[in-house]
Amino acid sequence: MTWLDVTKGWAILWVVYFHSFTCWIKPPSPIGGEFFREVGRPETWNGLLPFLEGIGRVVGIGISQLGFHAVGLFVVASGFVLAQSAVRAEQKGGVSWGSWIGSRLARLYPMYWFAHLVYLVSPFQARLEPVDWRFWVSLSGLRFLWIDWNFYYLNAAWWYFCLILQLFALFPLLFWALRRFGWLSFFVLATLVGFAARYFMLSIHPVSGQFVLGGCGLSRMPEFAFGMVLGALHAKNAARFESWLLRGPGFLAGLLLYPLALKTYQVPNGYVAVDLLTGIACFLVVAGASGFWASIPRLGGWLALAGSFSYGIYLIHQPYAIHFASFLQGMPAARAIPLLVLIVVGLAFWGGLLEKLLSRWLAEPVAPKPPRP
Repeated sequence: MTWLDVTKGWAILWVVYFHSFTCWIKPPSPIGGEFFREVGRPETWNGLLPFLEGIGRVVGIGISQLGFHAVGLFVVASGFVLAQSAVRAEQKGGVSWGSWIGSRLARLYPMYWFAHLVYLVSPFQARLEPVDWRFWVSLSGLRFLWIDWNFYYLNAAWWYFCLILQLFALFPLLFWALRRFGWLSFFVLATLVGFAARYFMLSIHPVSGQFVLGGCGLSRMPEFAFGMVLGALHAKNAARFESWLLRGPGFLAGLLLYPLALKTYQVPNGYVAVDLLTGIACFLVVAGASGFWASIPRLGGWLALAGSFSYGIYLIHQPYAIHFASFLQGMPAARAIPLLVLIVVGLAFWGGLLEKLLSRWLAEPVAPKPPRP
């Protein structure tokens, strides 16, 4: 599925660019009610050129600052991949959950620990906190423990690892529910549980917002369940699913959903549903466009490569992005934007290279072929 690697490639590069961009400048956020007026400045549109400049600022700054929506895309993509592989394994005889969990942990932890080592020894990184007792909590991945001190510790992007651990732990139960109740009832049930957890943590018994973001896996279960539904549908009829997703309808559905998702930020108690809506919209738009990008030989190949190493890029990039982008503060956009792109390309190469080297080191040695008689 080249389109899925291209989708993840766009998403991880978007995340890296977002973290770099917000260290360069901090303009109004597109989730704010006054974003269009403050950034577009329509009162200055007294001709075609000012109009185009205003719209360009709105689109450019809006897309740059919505990079955090790619987190929801990755949650959807994780549910998609796991459900699709589990359905196919079930068709071939069943899933051995013990070996499944072991293989997932073996996939996740080595690169995560390696990223900690890189942080300790590599120069040119932002070091905003001391290395102390929290380092051992971070190594465990259980960053919801003492969440106010540990969730963003050392490398703020690592909070996502904590969320993925929880969703992987929930997956066997969720997959059973998917098979037991059917995809529609399963998705409705998972969404209700997720929304109830978010409403409880936001309104009934307010807690740290970090629990809602991902410290409590139930809060992001709706996006994960949506991805599982897509994965199950893809495993059932891949050609039909990809035709819907990659040939226009899926992209159009995501594009129409996005304004509604952004508007939900302004609705009372709307944050209960925001992450689900933005995660679905972001996945449909980026995945829907991936068929086009994949058809461009060089660009499609590089994006697919970035997507295949997105895990390493994610674990490595943020302290470097903060360090290098901080030198661009005060620089005009004409000079800063190309340098931000160079930062993204460099960090993508570095993170992908480190993951590739670690994978090669951990790979089982291939037995030599016996000599021919």
